[in-house]
Amino acid sequence: MLIGHYAPALVLQRVRPSIPLWVLFIATQAVDIAWGLFVLAGVEHVRIVPGFTESNSLDLYDMPYSHGLVATVAWSVGLALVWRGVRRAQAHRGEALIVGLAVASHFVLDLVVHVPDLPLVGTHGTMLGFGLWRHRDLALLVELGTFAAGALVWRRARTTGGQRDGILLGSLAMVLVASYYVPAPTTPGAMAATGLATYVGCALAAWWANGPRRGHETRVCVGRDDSGRQ
Repeated sequence: MLIGHYAPALVLQRVRPSIPLWVLFIATQAVDIAWGLFVLAGVEHVRIVPGFTESNSLDLYDMPYSHGLVATVAWSVGLALVWRGVRRAQAHRGEALIVGLAVASHFVLDLVVHVPDLPLVGTHGTMLGFGLWRHRDLALLVELGTFAAGALVWRRARTTGGQRDGILLGSLAMVLVASYYVPAPTTPGAMAATGLATYVGCALAAWWANGPRRGHETRVCVGRDDSGRQ
């Protein structure tokens, strides 16, 4: 799952709008970002096997530090604590929990689509995964539906940004569909680098779409003197 992971980010920003959308985009993909870096560093490993599943050619046989259940819990707690340290003000109480939930959502969604390659803990032992990737059309339908549901929840709470929101959501939907039909890079390093570039691009797109609107800021400020009175 790729773009479907952003559905929880969209829903959670409605729960706590004070958290920038790009932060939640990074949080929901933190596990995959770690995976990409670990593959490039030779800490974790992947094989490109054409036809491995109907949906993609990734044999993700070794990723205990990024995608394990225990590892995901550690990532969730760790990044929640980091965010709590960054946002100390009383007005931001509760944000750390939302960030932690965003990180944890990655494992839940991966569990649905992955073949059994998600370790419980460590490199060996129990592997989890319901294997929806074995059925491409169904996997695409489920991921597209998940993303669409998250987008609908997010848009219903939005009062600004209509055109930019539409561009963001439409672009993500196109990337989602393409991810099921465009062949994967032919080497693990290229796969990891492509993934990292995609996550950065999506986070930047979220920042662009969800950033402050100059026109909106101007309307808010018009007619106020330095004391804030009309």
